[in-house]
Amino acid sequence: MDISYTESWNGTSWTTVPATLATSRQYGGSAGASQTAGLVFGGTDAPTSANYTMTEAWNITGVVVPVAGSWSSSPSINTARRGGGSSGSGTSTATIIFGGQPGGPYSTATESYNGTAWSTLPATLPAGVADNGGFGTQTAAISVGGQVTGYVTTTNSYNGTSWSTPPGTLNTARSAVGAAGLQTAGLLFGGENGGTASESWNGTSWTNTPSLNTSRRYLIGSGTQAAALAFAGGPPATGATEFWNGSAWTSVNSLNTARFRPGGTGSQTLALAFGGEVPPDTGATELWNGTAWTNNPNSLATARNSQFFAGTQTSSLCIAGNPVQATVELWTGPSTTLNYKTLTTS
Repeated sequence: MDISYTESWNGTSWTTVPATLATSRQYGGSAGASQTAGLVFGGTDAPTSANYTMTEAWNITGVVVPVAGSWSSSPSINTARRGGGSSGSGTSTATIIFGGQPGGPYSTATESYNGTAWSTLPATLPAGVADNGGFGTQTAAISVGGQVTGYVTTTNSYNGTSWSTPPGTLNTARSAVGAAGLQTAGLLFGGENGGTASESWNGTSWTNTPSLNTSRRYLIGSGTQAAALAFAGGPPATGATEFWNGSAWTSVNSLNTARFRPGGTGSQTLALAFGGEVPPDTGATELWNGTAWTNNPNSLATARNSQFFAGTQTSSLCIAGNPVQATVELWTGPSTTLNYKTLTTS
């Protein structure tokens, strides 16, 4: 039986590639000095014993085809809610969310995700809170500020088992803030009642830092205490984006779609923005490369605002949100694929 399979050797093993010979044959001749270019010529058709004269040229480089990032369904949380805190430096397979508005009294509930399912933890916040800031990881997180009966300055710390209230409080009571960093090295900026105010957390206390250039609330932060990104905010909706270098904020290129109450993940140089309110609600997704924002052709399946979030530019979670819901979507970032080709001549 004649075959047309093509396999590639990487120095250790053989891999079948998608491209096959245009004409199946046996006893063909071959030539080529490298893996990236070669010829197959002549040969015989087994069933008829006819001789072939065709020549085929192999081009392993093929065509690089970009694949856009996309959203897919992920397991839902247990308590539908919007507008709370999350461990922004958590990953798409290991994160927690806390607080928020289920539609009634503000929530104290904490939920943890292990990459497969959400679990409601016995650890609860000391008081129900909404629009609180959050940063850190799944086992070492901070919830700060927000609304309880008004704007608060409270800082709550999670150690993987329980929440505690350190003595350090914000200098400016506020909610709907941007935040970045880890449990012992965080940054908080903007917010409702916060304006342009920015503060730094050292694990014990908050210190005022130089202010944002654009006053806003319902904004997003990504990155670290020393290298953060602030973007979006309103109302009215803005796409304003700013870099923090550890000592000052600098305005850089804005989002393509101005919005407030979006979700956002990543670092100062590789960030992701999704959803939010324009108005109306949008599912639009944009990627930041350290210089500019680029629209991704695939949007959230469910447009929403005030969602929880965690992850990186290549893999993130968009969690719950407004309208109040429990649905979660998983982001898989852009990639490329190689379309192999063979070119046939007679």
